[in-house]
Amino acid sequence: MIEVSVPATTANLGCGFDVLGMALDLFYTVRVQPLRKNQYLIRNRGEGEHYLPEDDRNLFFKTVKKITKIKNFPEQGLEVEAINQIPVCRGLGSSAACITAAVVTVNELNGRVLSIQDMIHFATQIEGHPDNVIPAIVGGLTVAMKNNKQIYYQKFPFFDSIHLIACIPGYTLSTEEMRKILPSEYSRENVIFNLSRIAYLIGAVCRQDREGFFTALDDAIHQPFRGQKIPGFFEVREYLHQTEKGEAVISGSGSTILLMLREPITSFDEAQIRELFAQKGTRDLIIKKVNWESQGIRVKQI
Repeated sequence: MIEVSVPATTANLGCGFDVLGMALDLFYTVRVQPLRKNQYLIRNRGEGEHYLPEDDRNLFFKTVKKITKIKNFPEQGLEVEAINQIPVCRGLGSSAACITAAVVTVNELNGRVLSIQDMIHFATQIEGHPDNVIPAIVGGLTVAMKNNKQIYYQKFPFFDSIHLIACIPGYTLSTEEMRKILPSEYSRENVIFNLSRIAYLIGAVCRQDREGFFTALDDAIHQPFRGQKIPGFFEVREYLHQTEKGEAVISGSGSTILLMLREPITSFDEAQIRELFAQKGTRDLIIKKVNWESQGIRVKQI
């Protein structure tokens, strides 16, 4: 039996739409036992356990079958226990983690013939874009770039001096729908706005310039539009600016808001943030401390 664990991820980090991603210390873990019979059985535990399918309709098995077919590996049944800490459809990379876990599982069961680059390629094909997939596989803060069919990335350490808080509403948002609300075209001014900030942000990361990083987090490409679908986002962001606590960004396409703070969150700040969300109708809210994760996939025999 093998065990594969994959971290959650937060994508975009404000200005880095479809480019930046970072691994977080919530995990999707599968314990996999090959079967002699051609059966696919999965038991879901944790996030999503009451509604995720437990047969070959599960995204894990769909991915396993797809990679097996692409690589012409021998088909085999699997019995899987999935333990999920990642909220589903909340912008924390739950689908990327599931897809990645499946790709890694197939690789382990077939002699580890796939390289990291191969796994990134196949997982991105299925997920649709690499900003969540790459940090799920390699960990850290990553920059993704596509050149024709080739995917390139750079990995960086994040700041240990920035405190991360995930504000996770009870409602879900469809990534597909949240992409549809974005403009099909942008002004030159807005493009330059984001280009300058993502370049400055990466420079700040390389120099471990925390204040430079905070300065560069603003965005003109997706947050002004997606923020309208996440009641409380703009108000919480303004609160952090006024109190000089830090910054708020939409994690992926939402609904999670990731707070990046200069100091640990206080009980007073948490109460204020809950109230700001509640005033906009969001009362079912989890506020959770998370950490950036330097390691991506983990595999062990059990």
